[in-house]
Amino acid sequence: MLNPNLQTVCFSSLEEIKSLFDNNRSQRLIAIIDSAVAKHYGEVFPPQRVVVELREENKIFTEVERIASLLLEMEADRETLLIIAGGGVLCDLGAFTASIYMRGIPFILIPTTLLAMTDAAIGGKNGVNMGVYKNILGLFRQPQKIIICPEFLKTLPEEEYRNGLAELLKTFIIGDRESFLEVIPVMKNPNEIAPYITKAASIKMKIVERDPFDKRERRMLNLGHTFAHAFELKEGVPHGVAVAKGIVLAAKLSQKLSFLSKAEQKMIVEGFSIAGFDTSSPIKMESLIDIMYLDKKRNGDIINFVLIKKIGETMIFPICLSDLKDILYDLS
Repeated sequence: MLNPNLQTVCFSSLEEIKSLFDNNRSQRLIAIIDSAVAKHYGEVFPPQRVVVELREENKIFTEVERIASLLLEMEADRETLLIIAGGGVLCDLGAFTASIYMRGIPFILIPTTLLAMTDAAIGGKNGVNMGVYKNILGLFRQPQKIIICPEFLKTLPEEEYRNGLAELLKTFIIGDRESFLEVIPVMKNPNEIAPYITKAASIKMKIVERDPFDKRERRMLNLGHTFAHAFELKEGVPHGVAVAKGIVLAAKLSQKLSFLSKAEQKMIVEGFSIAGFDTSSPIKMESLIDIMYLDKKRNGDIINFVLIKKIGETMIFPICLSDLKDILYDLS
């Protein structure tokens, strides 16, 4: 269920986060923390911790078991509060672990990458991969609190920062035309992007509040992701790169089907180009379609694509598997 008391808090400094934990005397705290975050910001977090080094390929159930075993060794119980600090992979896996450990213990998410701040940490979707099936094992469970602090971005590698821009632009394409246009000139500057992170998080949170279990409006947040997941599996590219390519293809498909104007499509492509993405698609569409058949958004013989009517407004468009090759022909 959606936590009615869920707070998304934006802190301007790491000292505010540290003070929050230092002042917590009533509850035992254990941090599950990314190794890079521990290296740069270890003093911010509680001393009892599980340090992990995660990549998408080991976001699997065996890693959940490993972390759970360490929590047992540390005698974590149902009253223990987990502090999960890291990028999107750790937010997903850490929250999933917290949700099933002893049938669920409380946790706080502290996303430390731009991608996690704008997407992975927001919404209560927690899961792990199984083979080629992305996030196929998972559940819905909200944290007690989400803490966003742009100061973490100062040590974020350029590639990781750019990956987050893909999700930021995606959110504004879905629901905030004005912010999309405003953020383009300043998005490469971490010092100027903080208010837009807060806006994007707010947009996603409001969508989740209206549709917590992904039945209706929340599906819009999958803009570009049917293509993106196929790119991730076929090319092995980072999630942000795949999302950028996927949204560009979604814009092309929207224009091809006469939902989106050519001018709007051009603005979207230019936005991702300015962000630093190569928006070309060297892979033939035919080689991606077989992977799309495995998409978890498939409903029987239909895949629900998110298409764009204009920047700031999207729609769901069902495509029958039998029509997929004809509709997507020559799209790339």
